[in-house]
Amino acid sequence: MFISFNDVLIFLAIVIGVCLVIAILVLLVMALVRLNQTMKKVNKLLDDNTENIGKTVGNLPHLTESVGRTLTSVDETLNGVNDTFFDAKSTNDLITTIIGVVESITNLVLNLFSKRNND
Repeated sequence: MFISFNDVLIFLAIVIGVCLVIAILVLLVMALVRLNQTMKKVNKLLDDNTENIGKTVGNLPHLTESVGRTLTSVDETLNGVNDTFFDAKSTNDLITTIIGVVESITNLVLNLFSKRNND
């Protein structure tokens, strides 16, 4: 019986393929075992905290109502700040106008005194 080089390559390819499939199956089984362990832990956490989760879910309507009131209060405060800012802006315009008038009067008086001193 004679074994050709092609037969050896085919045999090696089959052996390598089978080894890869076995390795993939082992990794898949390991992943499924870990997933099962994780799911058991999650279920245990849920079972241990069922009462707390129920309280939290029960408080959600009150919490959303409280957040709504807070947002309304913040909105009203911001509107008040905006009104104050715009009132301050008109006050600043008034002050700027008064300063301009005082400056004009001061320049007039200084010019008047400087002309009398020059005469």
